[in-house]
Amino acid sequence: MIDFTHRELNCCIRSFRVIIQKLFILLLLSIVSQQLQAGKADTLFLSDDILKVELRSDFTAIQKDRSEEPVYHEGELIYRTGNGDHVKLSVRVMVRGNFRRDPKHCEFPPLYVNFRKSEVKNTIFDNQNRIKLVTHCQSREDLIEEYMVYKMYNQVTKRSMKARMARIIYYDTKADSVLFTNYSFFIEDKDKVAERNNSKETLKFMTPFSLDKESYMKLTFFQYMIGNRDWYVSSRKNIDLMQPDDTSQAPYAIPYDFDFCGMIDADYTKPQGVPKEKLSERRIYKGICYSEGELNEVFDFYRRLRPAFVSIIKSQKYLSAYTRRQDIRYIGYFYKVIGDKNLLSKEFLERCETRKDYNIPE
Repeated sequence: MIDFTHRELNCCIRSFRVIIQKLFILLLLSIVSQQLQAGKADTLFLSDDILKVELRSDFTAIQKDRSEEPVYHEGELIYRTGNGDHVKLSVRVMVRGNFRRDPKHCEFPPLYVNFRKSEVKNTIFDNQNRIKLVTHCQSREDLIEEYMVYKMYNQVTKRSMKARMARIIYYDTKADSVLFTNYSFFIEDKDKVAERNNSKETLKFMTPFSLDKESYMKLTFFQYMIGNRDWYVSSRKNIDLMQPDDTSQAPYAIPYDFDFCGMIDADYTKPQGVPKEKLSERRIYKGICYSEGELNEVFDFYRRLRPAFVSIIKSQKYLSAYTRRQDIRYIGYFYKVIGDKNLLSKEFLERCETRKDYNIPE
């Protein structure tokens, strides 16, 4: 039998406590590190600097591939690092989208760019797989305004898709010549947004009343502010629904595709041959009804954000001064409405949705 002295026993206990404390600290640091990584965006979206990119593929074929089932085309993406080095990545390029895929609407379609995981490690596209690329469609200004709207919504909530602007040389390998050079922007993949917010996409049928109330309230008033009615929760039109990993928390919605909003007012979103005065109003509140206290809270939230929104608009130096003034004026109407009881009642209280609108018992 081992015979410990009292002193030896105390020494062993102290040593054991030190080991346990160190293990606990290591475990805590590991958990904190994982949480920080989970909340951090991928490298591509950590900067607002404009990427300089050359995208090479058979754009002759891609331009013609506007069918319901487009296919991938081999290509190469080349970008320049901050120190001037060029990085070449093998990619596959494919037409995407619904409305904007149609050549009647867009002279150049939006794209998917698919990377090889083995090549992107330690590059600016690290951790990317398939990513959406928004292209100019018809107008460079429309493109920059849509990018701007993504940046504005990032101010509203971290539950939003990040965007990164790029100036891209599109090189047609079939014609062996540059097709054109224009601005485009990459959009954060929805699964990456979910991961960053400790969530997963859910495909369950939901109504607005299924969603986190505060998050949905902020979303609906943002959509009203920019004049966007091209979205629905139940049919998931331009909306992704996410369920937090902590299932005690309610699901929430993430919006995308803002090109139909009135603030952008893209020509291709207007019915041809219809006089402007006959066009239906885009700025329509599509949210649910809230109490006076809830409305005051969300309006105060948006009042605090107004300087940030104006700053983002003013910083878009590739928009004309006229367009920037018009955009600031456009969101200004929202602030006029929330400060006027009569307009507030007309725009929100008389139009808000109730449970009855979704056949849900009160």
